[in-house]
Order: sequence, then structure tokens, then C-alpha cells
Amino acid sequence: MARRILYVHGIGAIGGAERDLIALLKTLDRHKWEPHVVCPGTGPFRDQLQALAVPTHALTLPPWRKLLSFFQRRSAVRRLGTLVGQLGPAMIHVNDIWWVPHTLRAVRYNPTPLPIVAHVRQEIEPAKVRRYGLDRVDAVVAISRQIEESLIAGGVSASRVRTLYSGIDLSKNQPVPDGQVIRQMIGAPNGAILLGTIANLFPRKGYEVMLRALPAIIRAVPAVQYVIVGSDESGYADRLKRLAQELKIADRVHMVGFQDPVQPFLAALDLYVHPALMEGFGIAVVEAMAMGKAVVATTTGGLPEVVAQGETGLLVPPGDVESLAVTVISLLEDKVSRERMGRNGMVRAQERFSLAASVVQMEQLYGEVLAVGKGRG
Repeated sequence: MARRILYVHGIGAIGGAERDLIALLKTLDRHKWEPHVVCPGTGPFRDQLQALAVPTHALTLPPWRKLLSFFQRRSAVRRLGTLVGQLGPAMIHVNDIWWVPHTLRAVRYNPTPLPIVAHVRQEIEPAKVRRYGLDRVDAVVAISRQIEESLIAGGVSASRVRTLYSGIDLSKNQPVPDGQVIRQMIGAPNGAILLGTIANLFPRKGYEVMLRALPAIIRAVPAVQYVIVGSDESGYADRLKRLAQELKIADRVHMVGFQDPVQPFLAALDLYVHPALMEGFGIAVVEAMAMGKAVVATTTGGLPEVVAQGETGLLVPPGDVESLAVTVISLLEDKVSRERMGRNGMVRAQERFSLAASVVQMEQLYGEVLAVGKGRG
């Protein structure tokens, strides 16, 4: 009989964390596991879950540490506790740290102890580990070794932390899309050289750094255009548009919003750029590598574990406009190195970041957590 897992996720838009969970749920062995997801009642994330026939339970989970959300938070915890009681899951998997405090309090009155797995998907300071209750859950999944080290430094027992890299589906030999279609869609001229980033629009993704680097890149390589693929839930796009206008590069920057699938955009790129100031892992970087693209990324978080410096791409310090510009220019002017890195990146993605291997490891972790819980009971 399949064991029921309740996944807790509080965001309705789709970014890396949501795409990773969707990929997991697509691949999870339904003979062993019965997934249910608590998430906002509207939005593309819920729509995709429903397309997968994964039961969803509508609930808004307000920020834990904002005083203004105190009463909404209490109500959400009560509602989550009621859902847990109604569904009777064998375990709970919290898909990011923000909802761990809600979950810990929601299960407090459950008649039997309920194992909790918490996923940590961004860089975390050791001081925040206890603040979000990560030292009180049964297992913590870190998406990079760097995050694992921070968790242990913050007080999580090493025996309860597991680094599991996010994976992408490499099982299908999909045809490479024609990049010219994307060029026509965004209005890029024939012969344009496309740079691109796939990430939701947040300051921590380093978009402002990239925009400030673009004038120097364009002076060196005049045919450059820049494509941004990602949702904007906070109006940050307006800030980026104003900056592009100030820098007189507005005609070179194309914001195309959320796109699914992203592979046609990746296929159209001459170089993938990931200028993040903070990044737990960078699933979009893996996807770019799997499409045979050389990568310029930053040395933050788990990115150095994804990109092999000098082999699949080049790394620069986060926030360093000049280094980013120089490095991008160097690869745009060296097609031989760019293509070699793209080939190497495809091999690295296949060998280290397959979805099948990632899901097997996750299912093994679920089994271990449930076995320990049964032993305690």
C-alpha cells in the first residue's frame, strides 16, 4: 500500500523550487508513495500539480517572521493542523525553510509523532537554522554541500542532513528547438548574439549586476541581446526596466515572463549567464548545461558544485560588474572554448544531475526516515 506524503509549499508562482518539486512528483513511484500538496489555491504551480493528478489542498501560508502576519499565521497553522489530521499522512515534506515553523506547530497536537523532512533550497546563515526550527525536524535535505555545512554549523546533527542535488529529466531524446523562432518572438535582429538568464525576478538573482555589465559587453560585442525568463510577483521588473533605460540598453533587454518549457529559450542562447548574488543550487544552470551551453555564473552558494570552472563554464565573484563583463566578453570572443565547455557541460549534467538518480535517493531517504520513526514508535 502506498504511503501518503504531504508536501507543504507556500508559493503559487513557478521558479526553481517549484520546478524541482514538480519533477520529483512526476517521477515518484506511485506504487510506493501517494503525494498530496498543500499550496496556494490559485496559480501556475497548482495548475501543473493538478495536471499531474496530484491532489492539492488550498492554503495560504503567510511569512513566519513578519509581525503584521501574526493573526493570519495562527489561522494558517490551525488550518494546516486540521488538514494533517484529515489526511493522516505517513510523513510531511516541507519544500522550503519558510514553512517549517508553521508545520512544526501544526503537528504539535497530532496524536502520533509525524516525521518531517525539510528541504533547504537557498544559502542559509547558521544563525537562521534554529530560528526556522531546522534542528527539530527528522531530516534536512540540502541542495548543495555548502548548505549542508551551514546547517551543521547551525546545530543540525550531521546524521540528519543529506545533500541531494536537484536533477533534470534526461531520459528523453528531445529534438533541439530552432533558436530562430525565439529570436523572432522577442524581435531580435538576424545575427543577434543572445545571452540569457532563467530565474524569477528577485534582487538576489543578480539581474541589476548583469544589466550594469551589459553596456561594456555591447561595446565589445555589438550584436548582443539579453533575454530574461522568469515570473515577476513583486513588481521588480519595473525597477529593472528603469535601470535598463538609464543605462540606455532598454532595446537590448527582453523580459518574457514565465515560460514552460524553457528549453526553446536555452536552445536559442549563445551563452547562458547566471549572475546570482545568492543561490542554493541553480537548477537552470544544469538545464543550460544539459542543452550544451557554456555557462558564466557566480561563486555563490552551490554554483561552484554545478559549474566545473574552466571545463563547463567560468565563475566570477557575485556582484562584480567588471568581472562579469570581462568574462562574458572572453567567451563570446572565443567560440572554440564556448563550444568545448558546452559539450563538457552536457556530459556533466548527464553524469551528475539526472532526475532519475535524484528521485531514487529521495525515496531512499523517505524510507530511512519512516523506518527510524517506526523504531521510535
